[in-house]
Amino acid sequence: MAYQYLDENSVTDLGRMMMALLSEVWILKDRTMLLEHILEQRGALAPQELENLDIPDELAAKIEAERDKFATLVLSAPIAGEKRSVKEILERAGIKESPVFAD
Repeated sequence: MAYQYLDENSVTDLGRMMMALLSEVWILKDRTMLLEHILEQRGALAPQELENLDIPDELAAKIEAERDKFATLVLSAPIAGEKRSVKEILERAGIKESPVFAD
């Protein structure tokens, strides 16, 4: 039988996804607030500088790649609940490049 990602019995899986997402978002928000505060205190960042920043193409590509990895992490949380080895989790999440696969 093919693996069905979510079905009518997926409340636990959705809960895992939500908790993974909430945890990751809070860590990022907390660290971002601290970094912005430190940079503003040191005069290295103007208050509206981030909102007005023109993002270079190379950086935009890096941000997009990180966004994709983040989405994979969150959406693979139910799989992590079933598959325990890192290699299995990465394979089920569709991640093809990782030091784990170097063996």
